Amino acid sequence: MAIITDLPNELLEDIALKLRTQYYNSDRFGNVLADFSLTCRAFYQVAFRYMHEDPDLSITEKNLCTKERICEFLRLAQRNPGLGYVVRTIAVGPWDSTELSNKWGKAESFVRSYGFLKRTVENQAIQEQDVEGLADHPMGVLVAALFYLIPRLGSLHLVLRSAKREDPLMTRWLLLAIDIAPLPFGDTVRRMELEYIEVDSCGASPCRTTLGALIGLPGLEHVRFTSEDGADTLPFGEDNLRLSISQKMKGLALNTEPEPEPAAVLSPALLDAYDRFLSYNPLCKNRLLAIRNTSSITDLSFYNNPSRTFLIPDIIRASKNLREFDCFIGSRTRDSREDVQAVHQALLENKDTLEYLCMSYYKGFDNRHNPNFQLDFSAFAKLETLQVSMLLLADIEAPVIRMGNVLPANLENLAVKIRYPSFAHGGRGDWDEVVLCLITRVATMKDEKLEKLNEVDVRVINHPPKASGSLKLKEARRLMGERGIQFTATTYDPTIGTIDL
Repeated sequence: MAIITDLPNELLEDIALKLRTQYYNSDRFGNVLADFSLTCRAFYQVAFRYMHEDPDLSITEKNLCTKERICEFLRLAQRNPGLGYVVRTIAVGPWDSTELSNKWGKAESFVRSYGFLKRTVENQAIQEQDVEGLADHPMGVLVAALFYLIPRLGSLHLVLRSAKREDPLMTRWLLLAIDIAPLPFGDTVRRMELEYIEVDSCGASPCRTTLGALIGLPGLEHVRFTSEDGADTLPFGEDNLRLSISQKMKGLALNTEPEPEPAAVLSPALLDAYDRFLSYNPLCKNRLLAIRNTSSITDLSFYNNPSRTFLIPDIIRASKNLREFDCFIGSRTRDSREDVQAVHQALLENKDTLEYLCMSYYKGFDNRHNPNFQLDFSAFAKLETLQVSMLLLADIEAPVIRMGNVLPANLENLAVKIRYPSFAHGGRGDWDEVVLCLITRVATMKDEKLEKLNEVDVRVINHPPKASGSLKLKEARRLMGERGIQFTATTYDPTIGTIDL
């Protein structure tokens, strides 16, 4: 009589995969895949990969990744040496910013944590002698050690937020580990997302303190920076930020009780390591600026522009082969006209490689102190897709709109966002007039140089619900139809959804 374990492993793996999907798609507590794995040895061997392929260690408790969760994973890796090799994606954080343990004096704390980290890095495994004392080390040490247990990682997601709002989240232990040996997943990791939810009161964006340590990974191609709700409090300039950090550095965990023990307790080698530990630039900016010649980054994405410690132009210049760039900037992040132009200038250094460009910018329409302006995208020789707000495509002084010869000849798809209320000044301008002005200029450019253009999409932002079928829109559709261009015009109503105009 046949039993289920007689089935080929391929079928058992399909069962395990479906159980994992069922677990992720359900709202009930409990991992059905774990229950499946505990049924028998054969099921455990089949399910092991799917149970640990993408561990999420970012589960928070009081806004922090629990130390118990990290320690549990490290102990599991020590008992199962193959665990790290099945991990392809991992999410970690946020964690406490304390850098030395309160259990010992500073010198002893450093010696113990450095010894543990060095053993882990050199062996790429947790040693038996370290298992019981894992919880005694600061979280920064544990996370740095964790990175050396996952050699085949393909995607890294870090949720970064300081436990103490007055303290930037440091990555000294990670930098020290990298000095001992390169990260084992340097050649395999392709994607990294750095996410933070709020900004420390000193103005340091926590994810920036990790950027310089990780963005230079040789295999890294796609980097995304995200912020949920901290953008309004970001500082305006780098000078203010530098002053804030220098003031706050005096109060970091390294300078709290207990008092340091005499340096003589450290050997010359440990003293050297301790000096390097203390002297690391917390922002790692020197590392960021040094990677351009070796960087493999082709795709950068910024959501809510959570990048004011490392200005976006600095990050763009870290890539020498940028092909895709996506950036949401504007009123929430208080970017100035000069900020946007600086991003554009940095992008021009990639004008021979950039194929996809999305820049959303909403500030300036009603701001007479910062008049509207346009950017010239015509120099981007390989640019095929451009998504941009009207503000960056034309000089606008309602109801007059001036758009120069700013589109690249290689363009195939154009999407333009128009913020409607900005044009309705005393009845002198309306959304359909703006659309027709834009389309008329695009039609002229199609006749002159845009031979590859085949799709134009206009999205009217904040357009109040009203009947479409405008005569100006009909004229715009005629102009596009005559030139064989697919044309769509839409708006969005939160009560209805996307509406065709």
